[in-house]
Amino acid sequence: MAKAIMVQGTMSNSGKTFVTAGLCRVFKQDGYKVAPFKSQNMALNSYITEEGLEIGRAQAMQAEAAMIPPTHWMNPILLKPTSNMGSQVIVNGEVYDNLSAQEYYKMKDNLAPEVMKAFNHLAAENDIIVIEGAGSPAEINLAENDIVNMGMAKMADAPVILVADIDRGGVFASAYGTIKLLPQEDQDRFCGIVINKFRGDVEILKPGLTMLEDLTDKPVLGVLPMEKIDVDDEDSLSDRLNQRTFTEGIDVAVIRLPHISNFTDFSVFELIDGVSLRYVSDKRELGEPDLILLPGTKNTMADMEWLIESGLESKIIRASKDTRIIGICGGFQILGKELHDPEHVEHGGDMRGLGLLDTSTVFQGGKTRTRIHGCIREEQNLYGLENRQLEGYEIHMGATTNLGGAVPMIELEDGRTDAYMTLDGRIWGSYLHGIFDNEDLVFGLVHDIMREKGINPGENHLSVAEYKEIQYNKLADLIRNNLDMDQIYRILFNGEKPQKDFEKEVTGEAAAGCGGLKDDTSGKGCVHIYCGDGKGKTTCVMGLCVRAAGAGKKVLLHQFLKDNTSSERTIIDKLPGVTVMPGAKMDKFTFQMNEEELQALRESNDANLARLCDMAKDYDMLILDESVYAMDMGLLSEEKLIGWLEKKPEHLEVVMSGRNPSDRLKEHADYISEITKIKHPFDQGLSSRIGIEK
Repeated sequence: MAKAIMVQGTMSNSGKTFVTAGLCRVFKQDGYKVAPFKSQNMALNSYITEEGLEIGRAQAMQAEAAMIPPTHWMNPILLKPTSNMGSQVIVNGEVYDNLSAQEYYKMKDNLAPEVMKAFNHLAAENDIIVIEGAGSPAEINLAENDIVNMGMAKMADAPVILVADIDRGGVFASAYGTIKLLPQEDQDRFCGIVINKFRGDVEILKPGLTMLEDLTDKPVLGVLPMEKIDVDDEDSLSDRLNQRTFTEGIDVAVIRLPHISNFTDFSVFELIDGVSLRYVSDKRELGEPDLILLPGTKNTMADMEWLIESGLESKIIRASKDTRIIGICGGFQILGKELHDPEHVEHGGDMRGLGLLDTSTVFQGGKTRTRIHGCIREEQNLYGLENRQLEGYEIHMGATTNLGGAVPMIELEDGRTDAYMTLDGRIWGSYLHGIFDNEDLVFGLVHDIMREKGINPGENHLSVAEYKEIQYNKLADLIRNNLDMDQIYRILFNGEKPQKDFEKEVTGEAAAGCGGLKDDTSGKGCVHIYCGDGKGKTTCVMGLCVRAAGAGKKVLLHQFLKDNTSSERTIIDKLPGVTVMPGAKMDKFTFQMNEEELQALRESNDANLARLCDMAKDYDMLILDESVYAMDMGLLSEEKLIGWLEKKPEHLEVVMSGRNPSDRLKEHADYISEITKIKHPFDQGLSSRIGIEK
């Protein structure tokens, strides 16, 4: 069974989620199989797993930090508030019931077996479980039936780290009070205190830390400085929602609905140069944005009433004459003409929507909950992206139908129409959460607005996956540099920090079977070249990618001279620990390009190479598929690549493939494997086949 450690906080938003994610990434980097766990989560930001089950978005983020797929075992109970007094209760990823706070409090003790079933499942598959608490353990009125803080710590027999937020003030009182309000047996579970969100000189803080240690008899494990690290937020306490002002470029306004959910759908806009994202909850704040976004909501009809009462409804309708408007999930429903709830699923009765799409939504008891793919319909040519594949997930109660005047926009793989738009494409809505993580779509939208405003879109090569990896690694560095990780390991493993390496020494019969060789532990990274005129060069490097990822290594991969649709990408993109940087669009073969197009490709390849070399220091392996052939064709600078190889990070494994490596390049390689063609079906006229050659 796994070792467990728990992160609790003095209050909500003290940094539990943040520290839990950081510990997950540190333990993963150190070679452990680690998983996050939160027995009960109250949040409107949720996520659909590959199995089609619903969990809190925070646990999905923490799973990404741990480089594993999110599963429902990580969050067995999710509470999604539907009003100030009640929530939809989700157990093991499926809707259990809608209950008032009092009803849930009376029955939640019955869910303890489900909590332990989920925890034990994770514990059987991992080395370490990092458990996150909820709110504060010092809510002594709720302690009797607690299954999320000290109650969970007891069930898992986990030591507890207490995180206290110094930015809000009163950090010493809150840390001391949290510990001392609890029974002695609970106090004994605390193994240390972490001070979070500190600004200034830590030397000034040290006398207070010493006094806190003396008063609580608990060590301070470290002080985390306030640092901008961008990971998905959990709920409405997010600082993102306080962004109110427009700075420059494109003005994007998100309507902050009272029951807003999955606002992380729009985080990608914050990463794009020339885009300013802000949240609006008052009609006086709306102004004249270039794009209005209507987010998901846990209570569509109640939030439509709020739009009317706040005056934002009329402001949005007037803005629609000049402004683009997009709604996601509940926001998509609000864009329509009609809302009907005959079964009292969330509100009851009938109501008008904004009337900007000719659609009608009927709320039903069954909840649609699935991850799914689709494509933009060919005839729409939205942002020049006809037939473009999209991916996302659905979480909604209700079905939306076309009243006749809406234009179908996205066709899903199961044949359903997901999204509708106006004839001019300026207003549209979709049920797909995560739709803006599809980079071609978000850039197509932003660049279309920029061109309309007379702004040069320029180059923007954002990769959401790449950006997230950078942030998780920054978070791990923050944890390592400011917390006593040796002490945390001693707490985990009862006094000793065990040695755990990715590469284990080969001994005994295994060593005899491979000539008595042992794994190299020098930390030196080698340079590989896979070349030749035979089939299998990319196959080799992708196999090496899988092997490295399977050993817990972090891999950065890029394919030159290929578009972004090769079959291997559909699975490699999903491997934990692998970041794929998209390549240039290849609408033609190189022999079909004129000199101007070839020069543009050279410049793009060299720019991508520079970015890859800069990023690679944070990875264990860099794979440059077809880079050798690109250099042979004069479409990639060999001089720049060799110059970088001569000073590459010592630990980094570099893997290259392609035909005709130069003698100079070969001199820098540790491995050279040549694949020779003896026979190939191309010679008999058989064309390339999906899943075999492409």
